[in-house]
Amino acid sequence: MARILVIEDEAGIRMTLSMMLKAEGFETAVADNGRAGIDAARAATPDLILCDINMPEMNGFEVLEQLRKDPALAATPFVFLTARVDRGDMRRGMNLGADDYLTKPFTRDELLETVTARLKKDEISREALTNQLIASNTALQQRFRSNLSGEERPSVIEDDELASVEGTASEATVLFADIRNFTTISERLSAPEIAELLNAYLERACQPIIACGGSVVKFIGDGIMAVFPHTEMRPREKQALQAVHAGLGLSFVADHFRAWVSERHPNRDLPEFAIGVGIHTGEVTLCRVGGQGQQDFTAIGDTVNIAARLEEQTKELGWPVVASEATIAAAGSSIAHGASCSLILRGRSHAITVYEVTGLTTLTITADRSTGGLSASMLEALTANANGAANAAKGALRDMLKAVSDKTDTGESKPTRIGNYHIIEKLGEGATSTVYLAERESDQEQIALKILNSRPGDDPDVIQRFVQEAAMISRIGHTNIVRIFDHGFAEDCAYIAMEYFPRGSLTQVVGGALPKRQALSLLAQAASALGEIHRNGIVHRDVKPSNFMVREDGVIALADFGVAKDLTTDVTRTQAGLSFGSPYYMSPEQAMGTETDARSDLYSLGVIFYEMLTGRRPYEADSLHELMQKHVEAPPPKLPPEVADCQEIVDGLMAKAPASRYSSADAVLDAIDTVWTRAALAAARQSPQA
Repeated sequence: MARILVIEDEAGIRMTLSMMLKAEGFETAVADNGRAGIDAARAATPDLILCDINMPEMNGFEVLEQLRKDPALAATPFVFLTARVDRGDMRRGMNLGADDYLTKPFTRDELLETVTARLKKDEISREALTNQLIASNTALQQRFRSNLSGEERPSVIEDDELASVEGTASEATVLFADIRNFTTISERLSAPEIAELLNAYLERACQPIIACGGSVVKFIGDGIMAVFPHTEMRPREKQALQAVHAGLGLSFVADHFRAWVSERHPNRDLPEFAIGVGIHTGEVTLCRVGGQGQQDFTAIGDTVNIAARLEEQTKELGWPVVASEATIAAAGSSIAHGASCSLILRGRSHAITVYEVTGLTTLTITADRSTGGLSASMLEALTANANGAANAAKGALRDMLKAVSDKTDTGESKPTRIGNYHIIEKLGEGATSTVYLAERESDQEQIALKILNSRPGDDPDVIQRFVQEAAMISRIGHTNIVRIFDHGFAEDCAYIAMEYFPRGSLTQVVGGALPKRQALSLLAQAASALGEIHRNGIVHRDVKPSNFMVREDGVIALADFGVAKDLTTDVTRTQAGLSFGSPYYMSPEQAMGTETDARSDLYSLGVIFYEMLTGRRPYEADSLHELMQKHVEAPPPKLPPEVADCQEIVDGLMAKAPASRYSSADAVLDAIDTVWTRAALAAARQSPQA
């Protein structure tokens, strides 16, 4: 219920008002003089203030004048309580920003009618101002989709706004600020986390703007637009200087905000928090949309779009704050600037000279330029923008990933872009993920992009586990382990960018019995990969030919750690209802559902080795149950005579009891060396003497 502050020096009237309002369900606070009333309003912002005019210490006019100077209270509905109706007093009150008068004595119905009307009007006004301050969901979706696809970003001000708003042409300095790498941030945080980050940052970002006399007129997702109008009281040179001052203050805010991000989201692999600021001076159309406070107008026109496009150039230029020549000229010698260059901005045919702003020669820039709080409308707009932007960013990402999943390789459409990658074609699809061939934008290298097929109702931790798979592999650098380049995730989607293997997997290599030398070489590489992950505390649990990928030079690399067990963190990466590994390659302990360790991977490796030597799997069956039973009970199969010298390796890998198998992958490598040595000695004995 609404909170109403009653400022009245007469105790009887004060008590009566409080009781009437409480009886109607309102929360009330009271103060017996003007100064106490101001303190009470600042301590807990009311939704409406009822204030007497004639009071000791500070009269009602003085109270109103002080409140209207406070951004947090400037738009709070204010009703005077007066025993007289004097046109001069009424005009004075209205000029100060009073919303209504209630003449004493008044009835209960008159009080409630006035209070209800003022609260309703304020609610409508705040909704209108909130809507004016934030971009529409459609505009945000288009904005974030353009970030993902690399297509042209839409204009800051929507076309329908230009057509429907009437205003006055004037000159102003416009500032536009944006978060760098926001797409990456939105991929790696959930929607509530994005909303929290945006709300926290933008609330801080408003402070230097308002402190420098600017007006925040638009939140556009992760962007903020502010205007510094030129007037007789605030001439061109002063406003241009103040805008640059605010831009440098925003840069300081961002520097300090990095600590908040790091503390709030540790170990999330977020890019360093940074912003870009673009500032331009020129003609705008100022359109009044509200009452008191800093959010009482908006601005449209080419100057606004130039400021936004200057901000877009900050990342490429490497300059946090960029100002146009018009702004630098207007602000005068107080601006310290570094390099300059000429740019042709998107949508313009003529070049514009821009400068890197490095500081001010006459003022000190600090991050702490508090205004004492933001108005209720501004705070509501911040929250609405943060929630809307978070949902729009996630929606754009989901739409893009869906487009990728539905994409057919017709060659007619532009490549779909996700992060730094352009999708080329689908390589394969499994029960839980789809893999695409993609090209890395930075160097045009081809990579494999693995995208999780997550759906509502899935295990809520599945996306986090998927991304942890990438983190687990990334900490291992080994020739026979797949290389991970990058990873990111959305609420119901995730991707891993990894090494691309144009030759496919070991499945394509084992089309029949391989020469013993080749089989032993591949076994040694596979054992080396398993030895490395086992030393890092990881049990793969899905060792099979399709998970050993083949590079162009014939070297194989272990991939797909989707059901791996990380013993260092005691985290098992699997999904409910998914058995560990392929039934043709699973160990007896996997078949029985008992505890697995590194020796389980070695059993699966033994099955692969047998298949490489013979061209067939060791166990076949008509049912899954029968197949699993053979893994548990059937003895290791015998090799044909021509490769019988490898039987010891097969037996050591495929022993039914883990304790009877090789103790480690290193022991397998030693066994391979033994077979090689024996084969070499036998070959030497059979060769004719020189």
